[in-house]
Amino acid sequence: MLTQLARYGQMLKVNVKQASCSVKAHWTSEGSVFAGTISSTCHWVETHIELESDDDPARVAALVRNAEGGCYAQSALQQPVPVTGRVLLNGQDLDYEAYPRKVERR
Repeated sequence: MLTQLARYGQMLKVNVKQASCSVKAHWTSEGSVFAGTISSTCHWVETHIELESDDDPARVAALVRNAEGGCYAQSALQQPVPVTGRVLLNGQDLDYEAYPRKVERR
C-alpha cells in the first residue's frame, strides 16, 4: 500500500509528508498436520492508513482510492486468483500429491 501511495502521490502531485500503514488480519486453522488435512481461512483484513499532507483533502482522497485500486496485495485478497506452484527436492521436481497425506509421528 505504501509503495502505491508513493507512486500515485508522485503521479497526482499530492504532497505526502509522512505515511504509515498497518494491516490486521484474522485467520483460523483447522484440521491435522499429521493427517494432512490442515487448512487455514482468512476471515477479514483491515488496513489503517495515516497520512500527513497539506494538500486538499479531496486530492488526498483521490490518492488513497488510486493506491487501494493499484495495490497488488489488496487486489489479490479482494479478487482471489488461482495459485500454482512447483516444488524441487534436491534439484528434482517433487510431485507431493503422489504421496500419502498422512505422516507418521517420529
